[in-house]
Amino acid sequence: MAVRSGAGTGVIVALVVFVLTTVFLLILSIIFYAGKTQALKERQSAVDDLATYVRAPQRATDAYKGFEREAGANAQSVSQYLNKRYENAMRFFNGEVGTDLAQVQAEFAGLGVGDDDVVRGVLEQTRRQLRQAEVRIEGQDTQLEDRDEELAEKQAQVNQLKENHTREMEQATREIQVYREYAQSYGNNVVEAIEDMNARVERCDEQRRMEVDDLQEELDGVNQELVLMRSRVDEYEAIFDKIRTKATRPDLLVDGFIIDVDPGQEQVYINRGKNDRIVLGMTFEVYDDAASIRVDERTGVLPRGKASLQVVKVADSTATCKLTRTVPGRPVVRNNVVANAIYDPDYRFKFMIHGKFDVDGDGRPTKAEADHLSSLVMKWGGEIVEGDELPGDLDFLVLGAMPPMPAALPPNATDAQTRIWVDKRAARLKYEELFKRASEAQIPVLNANRFFVLIGRTNR
Repeated sequence: MAVRSGAGTGVIVALVVFVLTTVFLLILSIIFYAGKTQALKERQSAVDDLATYVRAPQRATDAYKGFEREAGANAQSVSQYLNKRYENAMRFFNGEVGTDLAQVQAEFAGLGVGDDDVVRGVLEQTRRQLRQAEVRIEGQDTQLEDRDEELAEKQAQVNQLKENHTREMEQATREIQVYREYAQSYGNNVVEAIEDMNARVERCDEQRRMEVDDLQEELDGVNQELVLMRSRVDEYEAIFDKIRTKATRPDLLVDGFIIDVDPGQEQVYINRGKNDRIVLGMTFEVYDDAASIRVDERTGVLPRGKASLQVVKVADSTATCKLTRTVPGRPVVRNNVVANAIYDPDYRFKFMIHGKFDVDGDGRPTKAEADHLSSLVMKWGGEIVEGDELPGDLDFLVLGAMPPMPAALPPNATDAQTRIWVDKRAARLKYEELFKRASEAQIPVLNANRFFVLIGRTNR
């Protein structure tokens, strides 16, 4: 019985120990599970907080990894590193760290940068435009320097004229004093001179009456001879009208000569300048000699010269010109002649500009382009004849594009359509009338292209 009792006690003890151990392990499991749950909650909270700044897919990108490397190299967090970059960008764009992107965009929009534009591209374009403007300003400065030189030259002339005027005034004052002395001396002898003159007048009257009688007899004989001479003059004028020749066409006249040529054939010098009414920008055609300026008998057209030139600098009696067109194998040399249909050193040619012109070659004739031709004629010394009637002293008729003859009006045409039809038909008839009358009067008729050829203008 004692053995059984000891064995039962050991089992009970073992059972109690097992139960206590199990309870202890259960308690530990509960404690560990509660800690794990709290840790998972904290981990999820940390993941959610991190997602506020960057999400997991974004952290896997190369760009974000680069941010992490840059931030680590500078001992900064990624957020601190990105915020610093943002502040630097705002400071660069606006000069203030607290400026937001929307405000910067609004300010750049006021400077012409759109929402889809790249600031660098806009700045590069602005820099190119600025450079172009600087180039234009440099050109204007060069022209201004030329004007300053001309102004200084004119001022020197004015000063010289003032000095000459002062000397002339002093000389005139001295001469006036001498004249005063002579006048006073002369006044003392006036009475004696008047008495002597009266006596001479009486003698002259008597002599004049005798001469008048003699002259009257001679006049009667001269009148008889005059009647005979007038009849002979009428006969001679009739003969002269039959044999006299027409005046030379103004577009065939020589306007100047080449006096020197640069070795490189880039500039030439002509014997016309300010004293001959030469202005900057004027153009000429170059011919070998005066005999080369002749109309082609087959086509009736004056051919282009062997070169074209434009005036770039004007002195008193000479001008410097650049060659704008040349013909290979036909160099410009001294004593070659130049011609411009508008210009003449001693005469103002009269032009009539009629119709609409297509000077710029866009296929649309306009009145504004006709006004451009008129301004060019007046600038280079020509005279514009207003109106639509040919005067007897007209030198050139310049016709624009021929107006088309309008189609027949429909039976139910309105008043507005009728007026337009009448105006178009009148324009076409006036064009044909001017062309016919000018041809009959042997007045040169030019179109825009022929006009530019005769003044030496080239396409640029």
